[in-house]
Amino acid sequence: MAKGGLFALVIVAVIAFAIWSYKRNQQRVSAVQQYALANGWAYVARDDRQWMRWQQTPFNDGFDRRATNVLTGRHLGHDLVAFDYTYKTRTTDSRGNSSTQTHHYRVCALAMQTWLPNLEVGPENVLTRLGNVVGVHDIELESEDFNRRFRVHAGDRKFAYDVLNPRTIEKLMAMRAFHWRIDGQTIVSWDLGRLEIPDLLPRLTALATVLDGIPAFVWHDNGAAQQSMITAPPPMTAPADTARVDAASADQPVTPQVSAQMSPPTGGPS
Repeated sequence: MAKGGLFALVIVAVIAFAIWSYKRNQQRVSAVQQYALANGWAYVARDDRQWMRWQQTPFNDGFDRRATNVLTGRHLGHDLVAFDYTYKTRTTDSRGNSSTQTHHYRVCALAMQTWLPNLEVGPENVLTRLGNVVGVHDIELESEDFNRRFRVHAGDRKFAYDVLNPRTIEKLMAMRAFHWRIDGQTIVSWDLGRLEIPDLLPRLTALATVLDGIPAFVWHDNGAAQQSMITAPPPMTAPADTARVDAASADQPVTPQVSAQMSPPTGGPS
């Protein structure tokens, strides 16, 4: 085959893949919107305030950070937010040529009644095991099976033991291993990829399992009133005029009102 013919074939293949990717993404977004509509959740095309509530990786990485396909609602008695999160990084080679890469994450979080200390739990892998070799150690819990499957980091070791109590560990061991962090007044989970309902629901359930397993004295010691520990907070809603966004405005930030339950944290307890 002549070089010209091969080049044309490559161009056709690239165009076909781009069209396929676009259609697949449209189908994914449509499925997210339909699920939100069927379950009383609110949807907006973009709300960049959502990622701003967190200041740790991946929410402080790169530039041009965006939160799109944003869902808000309730799951197992907890206020939730979920969205596609992207940011860009730029690299320059030895010849001075620069290239930009877009990083895609799926993110979800549940609101909490009060601020709690940081606690991060993630699946153990080759890189995290390598960290043990070079002296970056995590917190070891009583369950050896849990220690082999997860890596735990917390500034307050007792808090980690209280949250990851035997009953919660048992339930988490029966679920998929997700990366999550208690951060401010939320528990948040993220992973590489795009927001999809089959991944979102078990992820939210895992987060709810952690929150529901936190002993009452932990909430009390960190400032939560007894009533707020036993009464579900009011549902998070967006105004009706932001629940649907047409394609013409999808590239502009949309900032619906949200309840105080999922507002960005302002710091630790006084």
